[in-house]
Amino acid sequence: MCTIILSWLLFFIRLLNWFVPALQLLPDYILLHVTNFSLSLMVLVALGFAVLIFGGGMKAVTVIGLLIAAFNLGYELVFPILNIPDFADAVAGFLGIAIAYAFLLSLKRNGLMPK
Repeated sequence: MCTIILSWLLFFIRLLNWFVPALQLLPDYILLHVTNFSLSLMVLVALGFAVLIFGGGMKAVTVIGLLIAAFNLGYELVFPILNIPDFADAVAGFLGIAIAYAFLLSLKRNGLMPK
């Protein structure tokens, strides 16, 4: 839950900074790449949580994470539609995927109770 809250908080800080440019809550480097980080994290946590709740294993979560990473890398570096190629943005997305995967792995090992 904390990962989702942190992700939304970072996303809204970026939006707040866009509406009120004089308000600088975080450095520009973080704010430029927080959208990719947040979206990657939230998508993997949401889909991975659904997979784990319905009895799926970590193999399915790993496949989902790899697909998100491949789409992220493809969009940021190979097919930049309405975007410029940005390696740092791709790295931020990978960081979000890694944090979400670590959270889901911890949830699978310690947090889910069988029926």
